[in-house]
Amino acid sequence: MDRPEFQQPSNMRSSTVAITVLSVTPARAGKLLALASVEVVINGVQLTINGIQALRVEPIGTKIELPKFRAATGEWQTAISLPDDLRGPIGDIVRDALVEHGLAVRQTPSNTAGA
Repeated sequence: MDRPEFQQPSNMRSSTVAITVLSVTPARAGKLLALASVEVVINGVQLTINGIQALRVEPIGTKIELPKFRAATGEWQTAISLPDDLRGPIGDIVRDALVEHGLAVRQTPSNTAGA
C-alpha cells in the first residue's frame, strides 16, 4: 500500500505521518462490511490500530469508523480518539484498500447522487 505523508498546517508544529493499511478482512455481518488494521508512523513512532470498521450505509456507500468497545454501561464507545487531520486520511486510505479488495466501489459524482 502507498504510504502517503502529510504535514500539519504551518502555524502548528510540523510532523511527518505515514499511514499503511496492514490488512482488510471481509466480515459481511449486518452493516459490518470489513475490519481493517493500519500502521500509523508519526515522527518515527509506530502505532498499530486494529479493528477499524467499514460499515455499509444506504443508499450506497461505505462509512469508516475507528475501533469500538462496550463500556460498563453497555454502550459502544470509540476506543481511540484521533484528530480530524489524522482520522480523515486513515478513512480515505482504508476506503481505497476496500476498493482494491473489491469490497467497495470508488465514489464518483454519478454514484453518490442523492446520497
